Amino acid sequence: MSIATYRMYSKALNKQTQFNLYLPSKRLERQPVLFLLHGLSDDYAAWLTLSSLARYAGQYPFAIVMPDAGRSYYTNLPNGERYWDYLTEELPLYLKTWLEFPLTRSTTFVAGLSMGGYGAFKMGLTYPERFGAAASLSGRLDIAATWADRSSYFDAVFGSQEKFQSGQDNLLNLLANQQVTRLPLLQYIGAEDHLLESNRTFRAFSRQYLEKLDYREQTGNHNWAFWDTYLPSTLTWLTERYQQLNS
Repeated sequence: MSIATYRMYSKALNKQTQFNLYLPSKRLERQPVLFLLHGLSDDYAAWLTLSSLARYAGQYPFAIVMPDAGRSYYTNLPNGERYWDYLTEELPLYLKTWLEFPLTRSTTFVAGLSMGGYGAFKMGLTYPERFGAAASLSGRLDIAATWADRSSYFDAVFGSQEKFQSGQDNLLNLLANQQVTRLPLLQYIGAEDHLLESNRTFRAFSRQYLEKLDYREQTGNHNWAFWDTYLPSTLTWLTERYQQLNS
């Protein structure tokens, strides 16, 4: 295996940015790729420095891309960088062009923790034709219900709560798209996590629309001990979805 840090200029961000890339020892002709997203207080290096990802990843087929999204909540900031455009347009084009990853639906997956759990579901639900599956660990999935937790911050990122409630940043609105019906989602949440009710709300609402939601409520809190514990089973679940799509 190898781990490298890539730097690229992003027009959407109007600056240089970077991502970490884990490559398995054996590269496949149609290499499966996992986008692994960080949380609000972290950056592109977090998964490699704060979890045992490098030790776990050798058991799985994925090239793992760990981009930086700042504190953007995986959206285009009203008065700043357009992280959503970077992550969904520029970065995939870079990976296809320079690393020759196919990035088809059967070879592309996304997962993340906390803010990144929201980002993973947002990417999957917005572009179900691009992703074979998506996984969230402790994601803030019903932002409208938890707006008061970070109201001034969410106002700056998304605009007003009313605008968010009716827009496409709201995961609950994305579920109404018939194309997402068969998108497999994995949802991990700790029983002591402050986002537990947000996750339960998402689960209850999404089951009206989704055929393949795997909800797992486990003992644990909103911390790296929880995420590191359930990272291997998340990678196993994603590998199973990859195998099903390519059998």
